[in-house]
Amino acid sequence: MFSTWVDILNLNKPLKFDELLIDFNPELYNAKSLPDDIQKKLDERWNQLLADTKPGRVLFNESKFRLHSIETKAIDEHTNEFVLKLGLTDYKSFICTQQQKLPDDIRQHITEDHLSHPLGVGCLLITSDDKIVLIKRNSNCVDSPNLYDLPGGHPEPKNAKSYSKQDIIEEIRLSTIAECVDETNVDRTTLLVDSFFFILIITRNLNQHGRPAVESCLRTSMSSNELQQRYNLQTHTEAFESSELKFWPLENISDLMYHLSTQYTQWLFTVEQLKDLRAKANAEYVQKHTSRDCLTVDEEAMVIRYYEIQLKDFCEKFRPPMTKMAIAVAMQYFKRFYLNNSVMEYHPRDIYLICIYLTGKTEELRISMEEFVANIKDSANVNHTADILLSYELLLIEKLHFQLVVHTAYRPFEGLIIDLKTHYLRDNVNDADQLRVTGYEFLDKTLLTDVYFLFPPSQIALTALVFASVKTKVNIDDYILKHVYGSLESAQMQQVKETIRLIANAVNTPTKFKKSEVKQIIEKLEKCYNTDNDPRTEGYKKRRLEQFQAVTDYEARNLP
Repeated sequence: MFSTWVDILNLNKPLKFDELLIDFNPELYNAKSLPDDIQKKLDERWNQLLADTKPGRVLFNESKFRLHSIETKAIDEHTNEFVLKLGLTDYKSFICTQQQKLPDDIRQHITEDHLSHPLGVGCLLITSDDKIVLIKRNSNCVDSPNLYDLPGGHPEPKNAKSYSKQDIIEEIRLSTIAECVDETNVDRTTLLVDSFFFILIITRNLNQHGRPAVESCLRTSMSSNELQQRYNLQTHTEAFESSELKFWPLENISDLMYHLSTQYTQWLFTVEQLKDLRAKANAEYVQKHTSRDCLTVDEEAMVIRYYEIQLKDFCEKFRPPMTKMAIAVAMQYFKRFYLNNSVMEYHPRDIYLICIYLTGKTEELRISMEEFVANIKDSANVNHTADILLSYELLLIEKLHFQLVVHTAYRPFEGLIIDLKTHYLRDNVNDADQLRVTGYEFLDKTLLTDVYFLFPPSQIALTALVFASVKTKVNIDDYILKHVYGSLESAQMQQVKETIRLIANAVNTPTKFKKSEVKQIIEKLEKCYNTDNDPRTEGYKKRRLEQFQAVTDYEARNLP
């Protein structure tokens, strides 16, 4: 099992190690000293642990970096700097103040300022066959015995060349690599430290009074079988600390990856927040163009819905065929774009096409521009259409804040179906196939709603499964009770049921939509949209040429 932890640093994207900043100041950031009588009692407990010489137990005191706090500095709207404020502590202080269960007469004297808070490191080590590596800690370990954990440990102040920002960051990075090697016996030369090694999250372990750790992600070119064979040799430095390796399929932690994603941190809202964002985009355009007969917020919603249907229809008829996940990604790009932009600022007739074209790249569909344009029925001039799409591509990426990874509900839904087939419907595969077909129909309908802005993909997938079971009359109550509600308390169970109800209602309650009304609104849009942002107009072409010339002039002046 994993310890309970909380994210203490809201990263918008994974960080390179050198993107962290360090403020090292022992005078400000060391723990406060405890009263002499309390410290004496802790020293006695430490000495008792040292005297308890169990086989495989190694316990010694070493200096550690102490995390006092993290300061976030805003560089711009979408970029922050993170400063780790570090002092010094030691392993003995951690064991005595945070890891050990202490009597109340001792614990009541230990405040937050007295806690050791040694900065740890952990690593999500991923094998070439997409398995996450877990270690089971030895039963004789003082720290978290018999628990599964990621490879990890602590940066060692004694190993840092100095206490400069660069040297402390380098020690954090090198200690992460060293812990992976020392605890799993992974071949150091197979670690892809230059191409796939970054910080995912900085956490505090609530089971250990807020113990902090920098959690990173690192790939190895070794397969899980190859790594298991090396581990079995027991030649690694810290073989005594663990009793086994466990490999967990990366696809089975999609929900964890979602909670580490920009989709969770940047694109999850309440219903009221969605209304406010759309109203803001509309109001900003109306304020700039008071002389025009502008669209209302509700009229913009009708236009967006019309082009969402166009987008979905285009993708479903596309040749070569697009995957359902790709269609979902394209739809989310389109929805995200118009969450912060008015349809009057950028006409959706071009934006919806470039959303699909960009998806072809991000989802690795390998669609050439010629193939893409060939799917557009009213495209007489291939080169002109291609130029329009390419002129908007960088704009789209910028407006999406360069956040192009989209988690959909199709993958977790497929995982539920596979689990059902394996454990519950082994003798009746046809029932599972019925659930899949009906569930996919439900997921397809979600694309025309806001549910991805409101709920995690795993909850949408579960709702699709429950909906499909009701509609097909396939009884999966035992599966739901055991695998979904089994470990939940009553209040949590009710919360899950309420979430399923809300998602189902959102999907099955169609938005009012009349083609005759939409036609009139689109005619109104043609008269009020910003032609300066239309690639077909001479004004746009002139502005783009001026921008290109400005870049060319700059390069001529500054580049060798």
